[in-house]
Amino acid sequence: MKFELKPDNRNSSDEDLIKDVIEAAKKLDKRTISGSEYNAHGRYNRSTIINRFGSWRNAVKRAGLFCVVGNHTDSEILNEIRRVSELPTVNILTREIFNKNKKFSNTHTIEKRFGSWTQALKKAGLKVSPAQKKGYSEINLFENLLEVWTYHGNQPTTKNLSEYPSKISLNTYQRHFGSWRNALEAFVEYANKGQAEAFIKPNNKTTETPENKSIKCKRIQHKTSRTINLRLRFLVMKQNNFKCKNCGRSPATDHSVILHVDHIHPWSKGGETVIENLQTLCSKCNLGKSNL
Repeated sequence: MKFELKPDNRNSSDEDLIKDVIEAAKKLDKRTISGSEYNAHGRYNRSTIINRFGSWRNAVKRAGLFCVVGNHTDSEILNEIRRVSELPTVNILTREIFNKNKKFSNTHTIEKRFGSWTQALKKAGLKVSPAQKKGYSEINLFENLLEVWTYHGNQPTTKNLSEYPSKISLNTYQRHFGSWRNALEAFVEYANKGQAEAFIKPNNKTTETPENKSIKCKRIQHKTSRTINLRLRFLVMKQNNFKCKNCGRSPATDHSVILHVDHIHPWSKGGETVIENLQTLCSKCNLGKSNL
């Protein structure tokens, strides 16, 4: 057996390294090449390339090859965006719709690659609707956070914002609040301010309408609004562990489950919108209650 040393790569120029990346891609008959593929077919080691150019992406770009996001090129990702946008049920391509129908990648990865979801849509040649250009209010951000929190049954992670049912990206929260942690703290602070409102003692007084005194028709005077606001919804769902109080089902274990916050004693019959008179029900149990 003849023993041979591998070529000494210490004095190789940048041009030598880039040329070898191109040659390795040609061997594979591909318009791009990953680091692991290069290790198998190239003369040098991927780490040598990365140390010289700062990253594998930089080397690939300098070689004039397609850049990849994960295992997919920019062109493949833009084609996937176009494919989803052309589905019969899609009118406006939102992050939620893309993440639900995608075959690969996700909006979080796409936003990191192209700068924003809007920029990705533009590069794909799609029109950006006024709604997509419009900024979100703080209440919009909190509403989306509550929906994600309820869906997963616990405190959301940054990864959850790139998945269904989130309609708002991590970047939006970071721009508005400075960081993801700040966003969570602001949401919890907002929800906790509803504690005092949640425990208002109901006023059960009733009055007789003058015109109906003879038949003793009474009109209920409420101390609280019928509307269950975001703060109360969050407090009630958290109290019920983001599960239906009746059947125990949760979106965290069954994504078909939709939770509602409902009055135990109907508001129309004098029930107040306070935490002790509110419960979390899934849509099926809530419908069953209405049928009764």
